[in-house]
Amino acid sequence: MAWDRVYTVNEYYDGPRLGIADVHGVPHIYEAEFDHSSDEYGDTFFVSPVDAGLCALVLEDWEIWLRWNSAFRRGEVSVETHPALPEDREKHEALKIAIGDRLRVDRAQAKYMKARFGNSPQDGSTIVEWRSGDLDDISTPT
Repeated sequence: MAWDRVYTVNEYYDGPRLGIADVHGVPHIYEAEFDHSSDEYGDTFFVSPVDAGLCALVLEDWEIWLRWNSAFRRGEVSVETHPALPEDREKHEALKIAIGDRLRVDRAQAKYMKARFGNSPQDGSTIVEWRSGDLDDISTPT
């Protein structure tokens, strides 16, 4: 299996849960499936293509978070400033409004897949390996 690039990790809980990543080289929104029987997340995800405009907005906001995270790790800002540096706050708020609730998988176009996230040995960036899921009909609730 090949590894794909992860562009953003917009939600994280014991692993990436929502963001944008390539699926076989094409940018998609990925959204973790919550397993109610075990009361936790597993390795299954719904993925759907992301339109270029939304992708650009999410990536711009991600860059703002990356700058904040770097400054936070250096001890230059406190957690109270999360998720944007003071100079980026206004732009972050505008992007947040522009993105709205659109960073969600389109279930009508979604694929059901299993994922294994890791770090690139070249640069440490997050990467993902996708495998076909077990469900043929993703519209059926699990």
